[in-house]
Amino acid sequence: MRFLWVALLLGLPPRGGLAAQARLSEAASVSQTVDGARITVTYSRPRARGRDSLFGRVVRWGLVWTPGANMATTLEVSKDVRLDGNPVPKGKYSVWMVVRDGGEWTFVLDPRAELFHTVHPDSTADQIRLPIRTEERPFIEVLTWWFPEVTPTGVTLALQWGTRYVPIVIEVDKGSDPVRAPSLPSSQAP
Repeated sequence: MRFLWVALLLGLPPRGGLAAQARLSEAASVSQTVDGARITVTYSRPRARGRDSLFGRVVRWGLVWTPGANMATTLEVSKDVRLDGNPVPKGKYSVWMVVRDGGEWTFVLDPRAELFHTVHPDSTADQIRLPIRTEERPFIEVLTWWFPEVTPTGVTLALQWGTRYVPIVIEVDKGSDPVRAPSLPSSQAP
């Protein structure tokens, strides 16, 4: 018992190999506020771990995949937005992709946000589905979501794992939250 207290004070791991192991896919989230809309992606970050052909082998062509690990990756928007020009109502969605060897992939937002990554949702009328393009970039070991471009009215949300880069343009929908000019008292009106 005395060793446990000393170990805790010194920050040493407990005896018997009970120290926690590093997770293969650490939890992460990234958020950006633009034009009053908060955009948040919550996901787990799998590592390539020496696997060089991630797409086509680890993530099989033609299959539905959540870009992350453990629980399905989620996208939450606090206002109505447009993803690559397609309307997306405010809310929280699980994120899925249909990956293809050639051509565009399909980006899918499902309103059932709390799904495990292996429980692929069936296609429903409630889903938002849109084509997305991909690019080749220098290799990244850990799956990463980020906002490489921010403008006054929108952002580019990007995903990359290995050499596959997926940019998605998000614009705040002006119809969902009109901005009104402050009214002046009649004595100050022009």
